[in-house]
Amino acid sequence: MPTGMGGPILLCIAFLLFSPDGTLAVMLKSVVSLYPPWNRIFRGEAVTLTCNGDKSLDDNSTKWTRDGIALAETTSHLEILNATFQHSGQYQCQSPSFNQSDPVYLEVFSDWLLLQVSPNVVTEGKPFFIRCHVWKNWDAYKVIYYKNGKGLKYWYENHNISITKATLEDSGTYHCEGDLKPRHYVSGPINITVIRAHQRKHWIPFFIPLLVVILFAVDTGLFISTQKQFIFILKIKKTKRGTKL
Repeated sequence: MPTGMGGPILLCIAFLLFSPDGTLAVMLKSVVSLYPPWNRIFRGEAVTLTCNGDKSLDDNSTKWTRDGIALAETTSHLEILNATFQHSGQYQCQSPSFNQSDPVYLEVFSDWLLLQVSPNVVTEGKPFFIRCHVWKNWDAYKVIYYKNGKGLKYWYENHNISITKATLEDSGTYHCEGDLKPRHYVSGPINITVIRAHQRKHWIPFFIPLLVVILFAVDTGLFISTQKQFIFILKIKKTKRGTKL
């Protein structure tokens, strides 16, 4: 006897849409990571961009773009050995079986001091690092970090700032300054944004059982409807046979 197939199909779709923790599932994306982890570098420095995604045996199937223009590199590693201003831009990658990554912006500078942040958009509760980077890694002294124009940290010798757990109050505009004998230099500013941690939607655990009940009702309705149609067809056939006799 035919049965209604709408419910089971919709039920499968529902489980595909929701992940086990009750949040909406998303399509898998490739991810671009940097090593060293700074997206602001000096001219002449090196950086490697890695496309993290499908661990395919074919390592020559990765697609790279800069500012939307396809690059010749097809491996999962894009190496920039001697950065120039032309390397500045928006990079994206796509590995096999994955969607295209979110963009990563690489900026190449020519200056004496460069404030570097990893990352400059950070989720609440996650760590981030700030570095007052000096041209050709020369020594800098009397280094001061500023946040929103106010002094934040001072070291006679240059050190990084490590924030183990970001808070919303860490958002702001940062810069640094220091002495490269015999002169004093100031870096350009950079904005650091801390976003709220993802909060689980409390209505989802209640919505899923309701969705299952609705799908079960739909499936039952389809089954009953199909059964009635089948019985109706049998009656018509019996009537036709009786008429012939």
